Amino acid sequence: MARVSSALLKRRLEIAEIVRIRGEVKVEELSEQLQVSNVTIRQDLTYLEQQGYLKRFFGGASYISPEDFINSTPNIFSCQRYSGIKTDSGDVNFVKTCLSYINDGDTLFLSHGRLIRKLIPFLHNKKSLKVIMNDINNAQLVKEFSDAEVILIGGVLLEGNVLQNNNPLTQFSISHFIFEFSAINTNNHLVIENIEHQKTYQQILKIADHTIGILPPQEEICDSHSIGKLKHMDVVILSRHAVTEYHQQLIDSNFKQLAVNKYCVTYHNLL
Repeated sequence: MARVSSALLKRRLEIAEIVRIRGEVKVEELSEQLQVSNVTIRQDLTYLEQQGYLKRFFGGASYISPEDFINSTPNIFSCQRYSGIKTDSGDVNFVKTCLSYINDGDTLFLSHGRLIRKLIPFLHNKKSLKVIMNDINNAQLVKEFSDAEVILIGGVLLEGNVLQNNNPLTQFSISHFIFEFSAINTNNHLVIENIEHQKTYQQILKIADHTIGILPPQEEICDSHSIGKLKHMDVVILSRHAVTEYHQQLIDSNFKQLAVNKYCVTYHNLL
């Protein structure tokens, strides 16, 4: 795959990192350090502000933390790339609950999904992660917010957006599979809507050391594809809207309600 605007991407990521470390920086300082014009730096800062990495002020820019990024105004996420990140304190609560299970040095497989996308900026606090996924847009987002090694199924995301063929599912021991699902059916199967991910998720559910399923607030489900049985889960996090429907089913399946807050309820498998 060709390197598309790799110098531009690298410079903008470098600017974002400089601002993150310093907290505040001037246009002239960036221009001198990166050996580009003030006009180019201003264009880069405008782009990075639109993406929620920083806040511009006259003559420079200041750092925005990932928490501020998540809770910033909706127009920041108007572009397609960030369309899955919207302002919702309940979503942030889900994300922080998931984050509590992730430790430095873990190897994660992250599924598709709106809440998974919101989790990604918070990974900046975790060190030496390996993050495996099959979503190139989310993979790019991980690279921009974290120093994690990012592995795409079918390739490793390198600088310049180059992919190299390999099969990460056989090369890495996955410590955590964190995924969104759509429902638990009457046969205690976890179901998702997108059949394209079914076989991959079935495989990962069997080999991951720990499995964490997230059931966000759902509208009507269009399709239903099983990826595995509820008994194979370690942790299930339900939106408060889903608790009424699934609480007894989880209790009958040897899960214990561990934590409750305004937005979600966490269950652990006792087996």
